[in-house]
Amino acid sequence: MIISKTQVQNILKTYARDYKLTPADTARSQGVAKQDELMISEASRLKQKAMQAVKQTDDIRMDKVTALQQSISTGTYTLADDEIAEKIIQRAIVDKLV
Repeated sequence: MIISKTQVQNILKTYARDYKLTPADTARSQGVAKQDELMISEASRLKQKAMQAVKQTDDIRMDKVTALQQSISTGTYTLADDEIAEKIIQRAIVDKLV
């Protein structure tokens, strides 16, 4: 099928007759721009505040790090063997599931 230039122009003329300006089109043609509006819910505000608080906190708790360093260096840091085994098994299960 071959579509000629005149056929395309006839179709455009047909649609141009049926085309009516919408209020948005008339506002654009008159230079009136609609203002965008942003509304943030209260839940989003709370989440945003929480995220800011988390970002402000330190990633490393130096008080715990120094306490652990001291207990390791003095030899007073101990772990029960069953706790270590339990953590190894838990980690293996999680790794297998994920």
